Amino acid sequence: MNWIPEIMAAGQGDLDSPAAKARGHELWNDSMQGKYIVDRDKYFRSLETLSYYLETTQVKLRLLMGKADQLSKHEIVIGNHRIRFNKENGYKSFLKPSGIMS
Repeated sequence: MNWIPEIMAAGQGDLDSPAAKARGHELWNDSMQGKYIVDRDKYFRSLETLSYYLETTQVKLRLLMGKADQLSKHEIVIGNHRIRFNKENGYKSFLKPSGIMS
């Protein structure tokens, strides 16, 4: 993935600026997290751990995520939780295996 434009914008064209370095660090940390993000601060790599945390079934998650993918939505809501896929890590959908960009 190409983070250079975003890092350059943060550093106002200077990749060595503290702001650019900080944004690059944020992007790197985000990319190392899981595929699913809950409430902006909890990351999960699998449906199994996500369903356990949300106290719901994997079947329910797959149904909601499949519907969101069909509608090109980036977020679903279960109870009081907002779940989205990690776009910073290159994912483009909840369930499609082709969600990772090369």
